[in-house]
Amino acid sequence: MRRIKTSSPPPIQLQQALDWLAEPQHDDPLLDLVPLRKHLAAIASLGLPVLHRLKIDELLQLRAQRVDDALTPMLLDVKLPLPTHLGTVAQGLIGLRAELGETWLKIAGDADPQALARVHRSRTQICLQGIDNLSRQFLATQLIAIPTPFDFWRNVQALYHRAHNSVDPTATLPAEISAIDLRFKAMLALTAAQPEGLTAREIAFLAEYLATHATATRVDPIRPEAPGDWFWLDANIDQPPVSLVRMIPDGGSCIYFRFGELADLAARHLDQLNEGVPPASLGLPLQAAGADYRNALERARQCWAMPRRRSFNRRPQSLPVNVCTQLSSLWAALEEGSQPEPKSTECELTYSDWTVLNESPSGYAIVHVVGEVTGIVAGCAVGLRTGAGAGWQICLVRWARSKSSSHVEMGLEVLAPSARPVRIQALNNRNPEPPIPALLLPALPSLNRSEAILATRGDYNARPFTLLQEQDSHLQVAECMPHRNLIETSSIEVFEFIRNSTAS
Repeated sequence: MRRIKTSSPPPIQLQQALDWLAEPQHDDPLLDLVPLRKHLAAIASLGLPVLHRLKIDELLQLRAQRVDDALTPMLLDVKLPLPTHLGTVAQGLIGLRAELGETWLKIAGDADPQALARVHRSRTQICLQGIDNLSRQFLATQLIAIPTPFDFWRNVQALYHRAHNSVDPTATLPAEISAIDLRFKAMLALTAAQPEGLTAREIAFLAEYLATHATATRVDPIRPEAPGDWFWLDANIDQPPVSLVRMIPDGGSCIYFRFGELADLAARHLDQLNEGVPPASLGLPLQAAGADYRNALERARQCWAMPRRRSFNRRPQSLPVNVCTQLSSLWAALEEGSQPEPKSTECELTYSDWTVLNESPSGYAIVHVVGEVTGIVAGCAVGLRTGAGAGWQICLVRWARSKSSSHVEMGLEVLAPSARPVRIQALNNRNPEPPIPALLLPALPSLNRSEAILATRGDYNARPFTLLQEQDSHLQVAECMPHRNLIETSSIEVFEFIRNSTAS
């Protein structure tokens, strides 16, 4: 009697993943995050042959894209420290993308080209899947201002080199190579733009800009004769791009790259945008018409044109300080402090305790210790004082980063050693606007700076205004004209002004 061959059933973990994928999708894609990570880990533990797991990994990646598309818009307006629930989901997505990236890297290394061809796949396609995951993981880490995970840069380079080594450089390169190069260059350029100093929306805007224009980045396997504006990466070291002027690589398998052409392209785009050319006609994101995004592109252009160097040496410190992160609370604290008899002690509750990590003549790097803190974003203003009896220094947050919902670090630039609370009111006879709180910064002759106004972002630096200042129980009123813009971020504007001495 002839025995009938029967195929063995698939492993239970594989069958569970297939059953889950066959179920109707949730209306909320974020609910897919936990089962996605569970099934991906279970399938990886089976040690299946490459071709057996290829299709299911592609299906899992499609589900990951739904999670990504749902979560990214939720990260654009968050401020540090990140809300715990949102941080947990974001970290979960970052972990999922890392696992998918490593999965495709392993498949690219294990798969036989002839076997891949039988299922109409190529090694470059596999590498593109991997680097696409890592580029999305990278964007998520930048949006929530955390360091890139362990082995990130090593895995990115491994996929990049594996893709290029799998093709004949003398033949016509497949389209996947161009896509891999573009994603790789975009990550390099966004890193060089110092995203810690940008808001989440500005980072997302730059990422969209680079998704098209990062091709202008120049990559070379040969070390340039002069450091200039070149950066480098070592395939064997898990570290972000390093400027050649700061450090020379110690041998190793390195690639070198520069952003001079990208900076020139950004300069041309900025000139056209400032002349009123519509972004769409330049192939740019629609947000490029906004001043905030043009400012972000200009800051990135400056970083691409020439790697920034430290102006001052930093001195290590361990100094406890108080920081007020809410401009409205700082204004109230200064107002109470300016009264002959403080009206209350509520301002004591408006600050948190921090420690200075290092300082220089231009500012501080500080880390949060204890106390409630909210609303931190690159480009906002905070107050800092060295003790309960000390005055409040007014500082600009140059960069901010976080390792968790309980950890925040900031780099501060001191704008003024003190400030006075005032109100300003735009001069508009037709539709008078109510006065708004602002800070009056003293003149700093040593820095060639006159007295200035710090206000929340608006257009107060473009119109005549009335300055209202209470001093010695008397209200002083002065008509003023904006003079010179000093700082303009998405959160605040700082501008010099001239008092009209002839106004009655």
